Amino acid sequence: MRILGIVAEYDPFHRGHERHLRLAREMVQPDFTYVVLSGCFKQRGELAMLSPYDRAECALRCGADAVFSLPAVWTVRDAEHYALGAVALLKSLGITHLAFGMETFGGDGSREAGLARRAAELLENPTESLRKSLRAALQQGAGYPRAMSFALAEEDPEAAELINRPNSLLAVCYLRAILRLGGGIQPAVIPRNGSYHGETPDPGEPSASYIRDALRRGDYGHAFEAVPPISGEIIRRAFLEQRIPREEILDQLLIRRLREMDPEEAKLLPDVSEGLERRLLEAAARARTRKQLLEETVTRRYTRARISRICAAALLGVTRKDTERAPLPAEAVLLGLKRKPEMTALWKKGGVPVTSREHGEADLQAWRIRAQCTGEADTLPWTEKIVSVN
Repeated sequence: MRILGIVAEYDPFHRGHERHLRLAREMVQPDFTYVVLSGCFKQRGELAMLSPYDRAECALRCGADAVFSLPAVWTVRDAEHYALGAVALLKSLGITHLAFGMETFGGDGSREAGLARRAAELLENPTESLRKSLRAALQQGAGYPRAMSFALAEEDPEAAELINRPNSLLAVCYLRAILRLGGGIQPAVIPRNGSYHGETPDPGEPSASYIRDALRRGDYGHAFEAVPPISGEIIRRAFLEQRIPREEILDQLLIRRLREMDPEEAKLLPDVSEGLERRLLEAAARARTRKQLLEETVTRRYTRARISRICAAALLGVTRKDTERAPLPAEAVLLGLKRKPEMTALWKKGGVPVTSREHGEADLQAWRIRAQCTGEADTLPWTEKIVSVN
């Protein structure tokens, strides 16, 4: 039996995602396809525009057989730990193949796949010279991703090119997770040609961030051109039912939370070091929006994504100790599925319990924040129903 696993955010599900899912299924020819989604908050620390259940419905209606939620303590993390948590969850569900996208330099992506494997193996089993180069780059003030790129360039310049590209960096992290977890999961690399965070319309290889920005400013023509009809239908429904988070409310919640913290409490947040807590709190005392807060806190060493994840952790009540001690996902929270008795029978025999509701405090807090930002009742996620598709 072949079971395909995919890690995604689908915020929103666009034509690039549709292409990726189709090509992955054509390549692997799976019996079942499982998707692990970020929950209310995403890997870069942002609150998702669409709810996890809306995004799960898009995935199911476009080819997935079951969709699961990744716990917040693994979602709002750097690429290495995000990939580890997601792949561990999929492995516990019995996947045989993992599909992921990767930017290419032209061609079918086979060269890039080989370079990614080389990078993953080197980073999982670093040489002493790699460790020395990494320490030197960190001491010179580079952030960890940039320092890792510098160090890898000393050992394997070709492979180092990959981790400067967002999808390829994640690809290397997925491969590292496969190596670390063992179990023989086969990678399926899907070439990606578009820009991960593009700021211009590209219906064939769209950027999810561009689509979200277009929707928020009312540029519906370009936004809906870039998504399949099923996704467009779900997006329209979410807007009409006023279930789209209001950014200004999130801004207020975040700034108030940071202003309530003292430096000792802020120092306990994940990825905070070397006095960053004071810089963050000083910026929060001046900032009026989340965007302004990030702009005033980002430095050469501390990237926007890192600061954004720290802010998400503050809102969710997640500390460094929580992330350092977090066990690999011990249960699979189901968001939606197709009615396939032979698939659900596998879960009963598997090594991880499948549940229908969030239990982690950080995940429940994420739903509370989402409810405040959308104006919905503070009963989420219990009022949400698992998506079921024939």
